[in-house]
Amino acid sequence: MGMLAGLAALPVSATAAVSIAGGGWIQGDPSRTGAAAILSSGASIPAVPLEVQGSLLFPLASNGGYAATAEIRGFTGGGYGGAYVGAGAGLGTLSRDRSSGAVITIFAGKSIAPQTSIEFRFYKQTEASGSTAGFAGIRFTF
Repeated sequence: MGMLAGLAALPVSATAAVSIAGGGWIQGDPSRTGAAAILSSGASIPAVPLEVQGSLLFPLASNGGYAATAEIRGFTGGGYGGAYVGAGAGLGTLSRDRSSGAVITIFAGKSIAPQTSIEFRFYKQTEASGSTAGFAGIRFTF
């Protein structure tokens, strides 16, 4: 615990990044497929290989719903060739009846070029009527 407090107290500046991802979307009950877009913005924590970010998912299908999540992303290497994994939680409407409820996500990505990565995500709305969904796409960071 003391180590985490010490890291938090280090005088470092955080850099913010905005990124957008586009790709394929598949959802269980109700079953649907199509395209989806994810807009993310976050700030890195230079003292540790982490980034805190917020993401907004929009399935581009009729009655597609949304998922807004707060996430933590960890890096396994920077720049071209780097990879990342993360998880988050928030609110969304990925349920059979389109009701709003808690959503969790886990994701992983791999850089394929500068500022470009392939990303895979899994979403789950936690209510009894909640659905599971997956996303695979390309992410561009600005």
